[in-house]
Parts: sequence; structure tokens; C-alpha cells
Amino acid sequence: MKRTFSDFAVLLAVLLPLAAWCATGWLAAGPVPQRPVLSGLLAAATLLANGLLLFSTHRRVMSGLSLSVPVIYIVLATANPDALYFTPFHGASLLLALCLFFHTAFCSVRPTLGKLLGTWASLGAAGILFPPFLWLIPLLALTSMGKAEDKLKYAAASLLSLCLPFGLYAGILFLREGSLPVGAVFTLLWDQMTVLPHPAFHFSAATLCRIALTAVATVLAIIRAAKLLDRFKTAQYRAVIRIILLIPALCLLVLLFAPDCRFPGGLVTYLPVSLLLNDGLAAQGSGNRFPTLAVILFLILLAERIACFV
Repeated sequence: MKRTFSDFAVLLAVLLPLAAWCATGWLAAGPVPQRPVLSGLLAAATLLANGLLLFSTHRRVMSGLSLSVPVIYIVLATANPDALYFTPFHGASLLLALCLFFHTAFCSVRPTLGKLLGTWASLGAAGILFPPFLWLIPLLALTSMGKAEDKLKYAAASLLSLCLPFGLYAGILFLREGSLPVGAVFTLLWDQMTVLPHPAFHFSAATLCRIALTAVATVLAIIRAAKLLDRFKTAQYRAVIRIILLIPALCLLVLLFAPDCRFPGGLVTYLPVSLLLNDGLAAQGSGNRFPTLAVILFLILLAERIACFV
């Protein structure tokens, strides 16, 4: 009974501040008429789903405590208040989290046809909502092809599952009256993949400090993981390599294709980052700098959120 009460108290101690953090962010996102409650609920559901997928991914292929992974992700992703207002990019982030889940399971645990189809179908669907994600195709192909016993079967299944969402999308457009021709829509998707916007970024000092400190913590987490590769089990070894490769790829895509500073790019960049940061925080040893960095980052996050209301 005491153990149950203790676990419940710990859960409340985590969930209540997290709920307050998200609520203040939603209030800071803009005027209330522009933020329907349904939009906030959909954004919250997407963040929760992404966190649960990260929890499942970490539990399957990584070591250490997995419960803190979704908390780290939600806190960092919602540092930008616009992440709490639903957009098509939220749907793309959910599909990319699903792609990450299937990809790491295929490469690290057991390569099955279902995981392969899940990887490419979810990436294709994410590419419809945010076309620049399709530039991840070469990276995912190179890091997963080696796990396939039959390379020809792998290539055929990957191509078909990647094209499946686009086929369904084309069919929906064909059936809808008044929609653009299918060819014009796919031309528009290609333009969104190749034409770089020219945004003017205007970040506050607190936001710049938060981004810089998170980048430093991520680099340290990558260096730490790279040094420990030979100590990891096979599944974690394979997963960490792929996560390390995904981090700069996703950051580069968001940096190149972000339309403005309000774009909630952290929804996707913090998917792989949260997995490594969690392991860094859980690491034992007197030389571990992550707890100190976490405290400083927490204070900067508070300052940034307070600045939204000043």
C-alpha cells in the first residue's frame, strides 16, 4: 500500500508541473479566439502519442529508465508555445515518430516485413504532410538495407509501401470535386521539397540561450554515446548509431525548410534527441555534466516562458 501511494505521489509530482507547463504555453501561443480548444486538445494528443512512441522505442532498444523520455520530449517540444496549437506538421511529427519506432525495431531487434512496411508507409504519409521529410529516404535506406536478407525483396517492399500513401492520396484527390489535378498537387509537393524559404528569424535572448544549451547537451550526449558504443548490447548499439545519424539530418531539414521562428520544428528534432538526453541524465559518475546542464536549461525554460507574459 505504501509503495502504491509513493508511486502515485511521484506520478503526480511529474504530471502536475508538466500540465501547468503545457497550459501556460497554450495561453502564451496567442489570442484565445485564434486558439480553439479542439486545436489544443489535438496538439496535446499528438504530443502524448509521440511521447508514448518514444517510450516504447526506448524500452525496446535502449537501456535505463524509459518513463522520463516522454517527459523530456514534451517539455522541450513545447518550449515553443506554437507547438501546443495543432497544425498539419503535428500530424507529420506523429507519423515520423511512428517511422522512428518501426525503423529502430527493424534494424535493432528483428527485421520483419511488417516493420519494414510500417517504416516506409509512415514516412511516405509524413512526406505528404511535410514533403522535406522525403529527403530522409536515402538515410533510412542505407541504414536498414544491411539488415535485409533478400535485398531485392527489401527494395520492392520498401518502394511499394512508400508509394502506398501517395496512391491513396491521389485517389482521394481524384474522387473529390473541385480539387487540383493530381499532377499539379504532386508538382506542388516537389516544389515544397526543393524550394527553400527565406525566413527572418527573430528569437528572444532566452530562446537563443535555450537553443544553444540544448545543442550543447545534444552534442555531449552524442559524444558520450559514441564513446560507449563498444559497451552496448547489439540492439542498443544498432539503435544508437541510427539515432545519432537522424539527429543532424532532422535538424538540417527543419533549419532549411522552417518558414519562420514560430514553426514548431522541435516536434521532430527532439524525437531522437530525447532518447540520447535521457541516457545522459541517467548516467552514473562524478564526471556527468548532464544534471547541471538540465538545471540550467530548466531555469532558462522558465525564464523564456515568463517572458511570453511580460
